Amino acid sequence: MGASTRPGNETNKKWLAVILAAAFLVFGGALTYFLNTEPAGNAESVTADSVSSEPVTHEEAKLNTAESTPEKQVENMIHQRGYSGYHVLAVSDMDDLGFLALVTPDDDTQQFIAYDKPDGVLALVDRDRYDMLVREFGVKRDYGYQPLIFPGTVKNDIRNEDAVLGEWDGGDHSFMIYYLYTLDDNGNVKVDGNTSSATGSVEASHYQAYLKSKRTVNIANTIVMHLPGLKRHMEEKGVEFWR
Repeated sequence: MGASTRPGNETNKKWLAVILAAAFLVFGGALTYFLNTEPAGNAESVTADSVSSEPVTHEEAKLNTAESTPEKQVENMIHQRGYSGYHVLAVSDMDDLGFLALVTPDDDTQQFIAYDKPDGVLALVDRDRYDMLVREFGVKRDYGYQPLIFPGTVKNDIRNEDAVLGEWDGGDHSFMIYYLYTLDDNGNVKVDGNTSSATGSVEASHYQAYLKSKRTVNIANTIVMHLPGLKRHMEEKGVEFWR
């Protein structure tokens, strides 16, 4: 008798072929998706929260409009605080201490204006004495750097433990600052001793009253420590101190 066929075996073979074909289709589709899709770990979504909002530097500001420059930022800020007629000529970099700016309220006068950021205080250094601050900064003698002696004026100042310093004109407080310092290898200012002042007068021959208020010390540090950065920015812009 000849060999007989088994219908069950034929059916199993057909189902096996169908399963294998389906498996190849699934595998091929998965492979195509994988090759044409960027891994999720390399994808970067951009949202409003991911845009930087930090202040622009001087170099970045050169590429932007005048409204976004550090000078314009400072000018807007001091205008809001009562110095509406002042134009900012140059400004140091802004850091945790604040900044120092060279400003002019008219065509004949220059002044320094410092912003003590921790205390939110603006202080002025008048033209008749700030040029001395500029000339004496960085001058080295046999005994060390020449001390800096300059006046500061704070409008609507508070009467704290340094209220005895200098003179008062209503709420405006003017006082001298006697500042001892050194410069490191990078030209950065380092305080070298206690900062002092004088009592009862802006003009004095001896400065033996130490600054007691952290607020007053911050004002002095803000002015001196930002002077190198302001001078660098003035050189970049071609701004000169008027004589």
